[in-house]
Amino acid sequence: MAMKKVMLAIPDEMFAVLEKERKARLLETVPETIRVILSDYLRSKASG
Repeated sequence: MAMKKVMLAIPDEMFAVLEKERKARLLETVPETIRVILSDYLRSKASG
């Protein structure tokens, strides 16, 4: 699968929430956490 890089600026509060979610999901990076959350959301939207 081809991948594109996207730069994203987020507020400190959102970063803190993503960091907490990263630790809860045992992921290594915040960008990985964002990818997983988006993937889960899009999968649920497609099947819903």
